[in-house]
Amino acid sequence: MATTLAEAVAAFVSSGVPVAHVRFRDKRKPPFAEAYLNSSNNIHTDDRTWRSFCEYEFVLCTCDRDLALEARIEDALSEADITWEKRGGYRGDEDLVTTTYRFEVYER
Repeated sequence: MATTLAEAVAAFVSSGVPVAHVRFRDKRKPPFAEAYLNSSNNIHTDDRTWRSFCEYEFVLCTCDRDLALEARIEDALSEADITWEKRGGYRGDEDLVTTTYRFEVYER
């Protein structure tokens, strides 16, 4: 069962990671996360959108891979009943290691 976007943000924040939609306006020191809306998969009935499921990616940015932090985030997501997938990466322009969590939640 999907939970809400607010609960996904709260799961990250409870792990000690601030979250911004797309970007922070000020320069941040890692770790931090950026949330990106990928797409929606809505349920329509009677010419209305009945339920809005949205796929989000939360990109965790760190100086080096932090397995303990990833475990805290994954535990918090699991406690919020959020099923997730993840992949790793690197932002060369900012010299940051990234771990991207992808999941589907209710937009509202």
